[in-house]
Amino acid sequence: MTLKVSIVFSFVLTATILGPHARAQSTQKPAEEVGPGSTKLGSITGRVLADGQPVNNASITATSLNSTGQSRAVPTNDAGDFEVKGLEPGVYRIRAAAPGYVSPSTDSDEETYYRVGDPVRLTMTRGGVITGKVLRAEDEPVVAIRVRATMIRDMNGKSPTTVEASLDELTDDRGIYRIYGLAPGRYVVFAGGRGSRGFGTNAYDNDAPTYSPSSTRDTAAEISVGSGEEKAVDIRYRGDVGHAVSGTVIAPTNPNAPWISINLARLIEAAPDVRMSTYQNAGGKGFEFYGVTDGEYLVWAQYAPGSGETFVSEPRRITVKGADVTGIELTAKPLATVGGELVLEPSTAEACKEKRRPLFDETLVAIQRNPKAAPKDQPQVPLYGAAQASPDKTGSFVLRNLAVGQYSLEVRFFARYWYLRSITQRTATATSKEATNSQTTDVARTWFTLKSGDRVTGLKVTLAEGAASLAGQITVPPDQKLPPQMFIYLVPAEKERSDDVLRFFAAQVEADGSFALDHLPPGHYWSLAKVTSEGELTSTAKLRLPGSAEARLKIRREAEAAKFEVELKPCQNASDHKLPLKSPVGTATGR
Repeated sequence: MTLKVSIVFSFVLTATILGPHARAQSTQKPAEEVGPGSTKLGSITGRVLADGQPVNNASITATSLNSTGQSRAVPTNDAGDFEVKGLEPGVYRIRAAAPGYVSPSTDSDEETYYRVGDPVRLTMTRGGVITGKVLRAEDEPVVAIRVRATMIRDMNGKSPTTVEASLDELTDDRGIYRIYGLAPGRYVVFAGGRGSRGFGTNAYDNDAPTYSPSSTRDTAAEISVGSGEEKAVDIRYRGDVGHAVSGTVIAPTNPNAPWISINLARLIEAAPDVRMSTYQNAGGKGFEFYGVTDGEYLVWAQYAPGSGETFVSEPRRITVKGADVTGIELTAKPLATVGGELVLEPSTAEACKEKRRPLFDETLVAIQRNPKAAPKDQPQVPLYGAAQASPDKTGSFVLRNLAVGQYSLEVRFFARYWYLRSITQRTATATSKEATNSQTTDVARTWFTLKSGDRVTGLKVTLAEGAASLAGQITVPPDQKLPPQMFIYLVPAEKERSDDVLRFFAAQVEADGSFALDHLPPGHYWSLAKVTSEGELTSTAKLRLPGSAEARLKIRREAEAAKFEVELKPCQNASDHKLPLKSPVGTATGR
C-alpha cells in the first residue's frame, strides 16, 4: 500500500481515498494491525527498473517520517531487487539513485510514501547528456572552465525549486565538457561564474556566465533533453566581467551549527530562474556572491541552528545593473509551527466489531502552502511551504518550519473502516480579566493563515470508526463505448450535511468502467458519474478546498438532478453500485 501526499497548495484537511489496487499491495497480517503502539520490526522490499530492465547496484534509501534518525541505505542486486530490513512501523520515503539514471518526473503533485511490509516498484530512466566545446573568439579552447546545465522546466512544464536541478563539469585540455545524468526537461547551459554554490576554484569563477551560444541569460538558448538523449551545445566564451552581491545575515548563533545558507535567484518574468547559493559563518562578518550578471534577483537566507527550529529571512528583491550591490541586510526569523492531536472514535455498531484500528505510526499529517494567496507584486520563493509528521504514541503531532502564508492540511491513514470525521481548533478568548472561554472552530471549511513565528496549537483531528466503501460499475449501452476522463463523485444528500466538505469524494473511473471509493462516512449520498473537461476538479483533496465552494455546489446540483441516491451503513462494503451512462458527454442518472 502506498501513501501519496498531495501538493495542493491550500488549507483544508482531507483524508486519503485508498482504492483496491493500493490495498492489495499490503503484505501485513491483520493480527499485526490491531492498534497503535506496535513495535514489531519489518522490512520494505522492492525492485528498480529502467525501460523494463533491472537497475543493478542502485542505491536505495529509506527515510522515516516518524523520527529524525539517519536514513537506511541498501544496494540493489543484479535483478534490481532490494530489501531494507529492521524498520520500525511507520511511513517511509523510498528513493533510488544510480549513475546515469534519474527518477522520471510526473504530472502529479503527489509524493508516494510506503509502510513497513509494502512491496515497492521504482522506475528510473536513463539520464540525458549535454556535451560540447567552450572556445574563445579565436577558436582557442577554454581549459578547466566550469560548465553548468541548469534545468528551467521539466517535461511537464514545471519549474524546479532547488539549486540541485543543475549539474556541472570542467572542460578538458581540448575545451570539451560532457554532462550526463540529466533529468528530461529544458535547460540553459553556461560557462564561467560560480555556478550554484558560490565557491571559486579558478580564474573564470568571477566572470559573468556566458550562456549558449554566446549570450547573457536573457537571450540564452533553451535546450530540450529527453531520456537517454545526447545534445551537442558549444559555447563561444565572452569573458564578461561579473559583479558582486554582498551583505550580512542577522541570525541567532550556535557554535555547533555555524553555517547560514544564502540563496540568490535570477528573476525571469518575475519568476525565480537560475539560482546560486553561498554561506556565511554565524559568527562571521557577512556573505558575498561573485560573477553575478545584470538583472533582477531575489536574495534570502535560511539557518537551522540545530534546535529543530529553522530561521528564514523574507526574500529581498535587488537589481544588479553595471555595478556591485553591497550592504544587503537579511534578518532570519523563526518559522511557524502547527500542533495538535489525533483522536480515534470507536463505533458501537455490531458490523464494526474487531476491525483494524489506524496505527499512529502509519498515519501521516501533511501541510502545504497556497502560493495563490501571495501578493501579486511580491515574487515568492518556494521555501518551507510543506511539512509532514506522524502522531506520537499519544496522538500528538507537530508540523514545523512553515513560512508565512495560507495552508492546507491532509490526513492520510490506512484503516479501511475509519473515516475523517472533523478537524477543529480550540482557542481561548478572554471574557474578563478573571475568566476565559474556549471557542471551537471548524477549520476544514476555512483557510488557515500563518505568520512568521506563529505557534498554533489546539488542532484536533478526529478519525471515526464506521467507514463504508463503495465499488461498482458504469453501465454503457451496447452501441456505446465508455468515454475517457470519466469520474465518479459522491456528495452528501442530507441537507444538514450539504456544507460538510469532508463528505465530498471523487475518483477516476477505470477503463473497464469500474470504480471504488473508501473511507466514506455512513449516511445518504448522491452519486454522479460524469465526463470531465479541462479545469474541472477531479480529486477529493481539490474538491474540498475552501476556494472550491462553487465547484462543490455545481457538482451537488448535477448529482441531485441525476437522482441516484445511495445509503451507506456503518462498516458496509457496497460492491455492486451501478450507474447507467445515458450520454457520452453527460452525467449518469439512476432511479
